[in-house]
Parts: sequence; structure tokens; C-alpha cells
Amino acid sequence: MVSYTLFGTAIGKIALFWGDAGILALALPAQTDATTVRHASEMARRNGPDREPPTEVALSEAPAPIRDAASRVEAHLRGEAGPTADLAAIELDERRLTPFRRRVYTEARRIPRGQLVSYAELARRAGSPGAARAVGRAMATNPWPLVVPCHRVVSAEGDLHGFSAPGGTRTKATLLEIEGYVPKRQPAEALPPAEAQGTLPFRSAR
Repeated sequence: MVSYTLFGTAIGKIALFWGDAGILALALPAQTDATTVRHASEMARRNGPDREPPTEVALSEAPAPIRDAASRVEAHLRGEAGPTADLAAIELDERRLTPFRRRVYTEARRIPRGQLVSYAELARRAGSPGAARAVGRAMATNPWPLVVPCHRVVSAEGDLHGFSAPGGTRTKATLLEIEGYVPKRQPAEALPPAEAQGTLPFRSAR
């Protein structure tokens, strides 16, 4: 059985799916709770031990490790930076990851809070220099946004693009601002029309 929970944060409700080997997926807030849960469910299905949809998915009371993970995410999104907001201790279910994706996600989790790394540099750190595009695909399909901090990975020019979570690039900028990073530039012309108007699927914590 796959279980999930919804919990509140400074930017809205986050959905978290887990199984017997750790967290399968985490979805950032969308326009509605149902949409957030659906996003997390789709990621959990792709990332779970079986490619077929789970036979049973239930809104469940979270066990201690899941409550701890939720607490760390809440603290992080409040802008805290101490041990209680450390996301590196959160256990993920990585059984379906390819060796390449596992290396990329491991290195991404080592990027310090509020710092940026390019796709090319992350590829080099993961032992696959020249695989920047593959790193970009791994970031776009990351089932654990925030925990695997794909928002800290940017183009070689430093532009904030390529964020697949609800709100797109605006969400990426907001997550970095919570960590104390202020983007040097964020060209509106690179954003979809709704995002260029400043629309977010949640109320910014800042």
C-alpha cells in the first residue's frame, strides 16, 4: 500500500507519498489540494517499486519518520537554517533510480542552501561531464522537489528556467529567496504569460 499525507507550510499545503522503503514523492503546492495530491500520485507511480498504479492509496496518519520529514520541510520553508530544517536526513525510496540519476540526485542534495550550480557543473560532479542535458531531464522529472533541490540548478548563464513544479520559474525564485538568495535577473520574457504577471499557485512566504 502507498500512503500519503497533506501538511501545511509557509507557502501552502504539500503532498507527500511514502511506502515501505521511504518517501516516493513530494509535490509542492498547486492551485488546489486535489491537484497537489494528483501531482504527487503521478510522481509516486513513476518512482515506485512497480510501474503499475498502486492497488491501494490511502490518506494515512504519518509514522514518525514521515512526521520528521514534514517537520523539516516546514522549518525550511519558514526560512530556518538549523538542524531542524536539514533536509539531507530525509530518507527517500531510490530503488527505481538508474545509477546516473542516483548520482545526480546525490550530488544535487549536496548543493548548499541558497547556492546555485549549473547543469553542466552538476553533471561533472556526478561523474558524467558533458551530460548537462541528461541532468536537465533528471531535474525536470525529480520526484522530490525541495528535498532534492532542483531549484538550485540553473543554466550556465545563471537564468532560472526549467522548473516543472506548479508556478514554474516564479516558484523556483521564491524557493531561492526563502533560502536567502536573490536572483540577479529573472527575465519576464522567458516565463509563460501567467507567470510573467506574477501569478503563483500559493501565497509567497516573503
